[in-house]
Amino acid sequence: MGKNLLLWLVIAAVLLTVFQNFNVQRGPEEIEYSSFLDLVNRNQVTTVEVDGLTIRGEGIDGRQFETIQPQIVDKALIDDFLDHNVTFKGERPEQQSIWTQLLVASFPILV
Repeated sequence: MGKNLLLWLVIAAVLLTVFQNFNVQRGPEEIEYSSFLDLVNRNQVTTVEVDGLTIRGEGIDGRQFETIQPQIVDKALIDDFLDHNVTFKGERPEQQSIWTQLLVASFPILV
């Protein structure tokens, strides 16, 4: 019984992984935060939506973009980066993998 259940869990995990890989949707172009600031300074951005550290927007050419705001507290440092043409970007907060989620979800069953 235990081996049969484990086999079904492995099959389900493989199917979920395959489904996730085929279900990838094309989203907005991901750009560096410094490129986003450059677009803003050149009046090339028409709309912006801020969700936490994620910034999604649309340029005047209709192109959609997404960037991650770096967690830099020092505003002067960002200004120095821009003054010296340094490219910089933020990183997405790490999310749990599908395997970790499956392990956590199946733990009560395995016990």
